[in-house]
Amino acid sequence: MIFNFFKGKSEYTKNILTLVTGTGSAQLIPIIISPILTRLYSPEDFGLIALYLSIVSIISIFATGRYEFAVMLPKLNSEVRAIIRLSCFLALIVSLITFLIVVIFNTEISKLLGNEDISVWLYFIPGSVLLTSFYQLVNYTMIREKQFGVLAKNKVIVSTTNASTQLGVGYFFKSHFGLLLGNVLGQLISIFIIIRTTNVSEYFKATKYPLKKVAYKYKKFPQYDVPSVLMNTLANQMPLLVLGKFFSLSVLGLYSFMYKILMMPINLLSNSILDVFKQKATEDFNNNRECKGIYTETFYKLTLLGVIPFSILGMFAPELFSFIFGDEWKTAGEYAQIMSPMLFLKFIVNPLSYTFYIAQKQNVDLIFQILLFILTFFSLSIGVLFDSVDLTLAAFSAASSIIYLIYLGFSYRYSKGLVENAAQT
Repeated sequence: MIFNFFKGKSEYTKNILTLVTGTGSAQLIPIIISPILTRLYSPEDFGLIALYLSIVSIISIFATGRYEFAVMLPKLNSEVRAIIRLSCFLALIVSLITFLIVVIFNTEISKLLGNEDISVWLYFIPGSVLLTSFYQLVNYTMIREKQFGVLAKNKVIVSTTNASTQLGVGYFFKSHFGLLLGNVLGQLISIFIIIRTTNVSEYFKATKYPLKKVAYKYKKFPQYDVPSVLMNTLANQMPLLVLGKFFSLSVLGLYSFMYKILMMPINLLSNSILDVFKQKATEDFNNNRECKGIYTETFYKLTLLGVIPFSILGMFAPELFSFIFGDEWKTAGEYAQIMSPMLFLKFIVNPLSYTFYIAQKQNVDLIFQILLFILTFFSLSIGVLFDSVDLTLAAFSAASSIIYLIYLGFSYRYSKGLVENAAQT
């Protein structure tokens, strides 16, 4: 039934299948090696890398001013080059500032996070922020060029590099740095291959298009999207910070491992569909001032693909985690069981939320993200107050689910081209 739903000769469906099948191999690799990694690295090790990546993800929001999202919008390539140069300049400045902060306040930051083991890792954060920013820019130029086949193949290479590095360092050197090194090498090799095998480098050349002009033209991205995504990221990363601070690094490791394992297949489908939806929905909206057709089609595909796996997860997650990863990780399965409703909604909403960017309703998105942050803060506070990990996650899952449902309704409204009417009401 699922495969019949994807049958057709439209370019949109073909692009989705290209990314899904290509990215499937990339996501399959870390899933296959996960039972080995859980025997090479401890929950504390996974907690440490989760804390590190959480900090990187928060800082990376500021790095480019979110101008990378504007790469999809201009018709002129010269304007795109200006956006990329502006983004690179901002990323460099933010990385340098981050480096200075880490050098001066390393000890204080480690104590604030409640984990002195992360002290050495903090010095790698500025480099990771710069690398992540460049990686995002390169990928958005590939999406603009409709190079979905290259993107899919590249994901396999990144995943293979990451997995082999983590396995090698974990087995031969018994060091938790293998988790970090795998992440960094994966992005580096990805960028290198894309630049060497495609025309992406053309977008990074000098242009006479004024940087100030694109900075002003797309000012809504730093003005509304940066605080909006910051609220969203803080809301998503807050459980990691809270679990590590108020419970233990082991609990953080169990949660972060669970989340990572589940987000692999979720990202396989959701992000692959998102990459294609960005291009097609933007095209439809530019031509017809609405993208309801492709929005509805994508919603049904996401719902159909997710309902069975997430139902199984909600019923049998503890047993599955214990069988695959070992008895030590059964608790991670219990966390997955609690989070399954929220993850299902996240799977659906993630691609469709791009409608907010297409309709340039970043101001409304900001309101939702602030509300999500507030609800997340209070829901986690309840769990901490009663000193219960399960209650913490249950409250967080419920609060996020409510926001996702409201978010879904508004994104559908904007897909119908009601931007002007919505602004008046």
